Amino acid sequence: MKEVERERKTSPRKLIDVAARDFSAATGILVSFPDAWEHIETLKSPNHLLYVAGFPIERAFHGREHFEGLGPEINVNLVFYRLYKFFQPWPMPQVTIEWNESQRHGTVTDFQGFQLQLQPIGQAQAWFGLTHAVLWECYFDESRRFANWQETLARVWQAVEQDVASEKLFTAPHEPAFPTGYRDFLTGRRYAVDREYPIWWSKQRSDSHAGERKERTPIRENGLR
Repeated sequence: MKEVERERKTSPRKLIDVAARDFSAATGILVSFPDAWEHIETLKSPNHLLYVAGFPIERAFHGREHFEGLGPEINVNLVFYRLYKFFQPWPMPQVTIEWNESQRHGTVTDFQGFQLQLQPIGQAQAWFGLTHAVLWECYFDESRRFANWQETLARVWQAVEQDVASEKLFTAPHEPAFPTGYRDFLTGRRYAVDREYPIWWSKQRSDSHAGERKERTPIRENGLR
């Protein structure tokens, strides 16, 4: 079991491989940059399935004043960047239709299976180091929200936090893509106004995932694993 767990930490699974396993009958998986997205977590509910995926980590140091209102000692720690997207699987049947012009009616004459479209419905961005991280945004597109979407977004947020795995996380207390009640949402994620940097909200992590990245995600000089 320990050997398997160690392999998972150093060999991230590709999103397309996970989707192909979940939808084994699909004739193809359609997604942008299919060889890049790494699977972070699969969220299941009675009504939908959602994949949280991350683009390969990049080195992205932007200086001592990158995030206004945070101290230089924190900004210099934020040396990595990752883009996340949340994908909803959408089966697309492949059929042949025979059209009757006089009756203005079509009839399905053949079914060739289906392709699976992975549709992005939201995204997150994170800058991070071993001790601090900034979760810059984490939202669903307004047109793609579904019933109880805030509950699902809370689970997505947690998946991103666990992938970042820094000891202290900062985030802004406003999100243009979020309707009213955003600060209540952050409170539910255990964020509060930071005492030292009050224009930011923060939380200190104490779970077993904090600090795990240095073992789990080796990063090459070009930012790719």
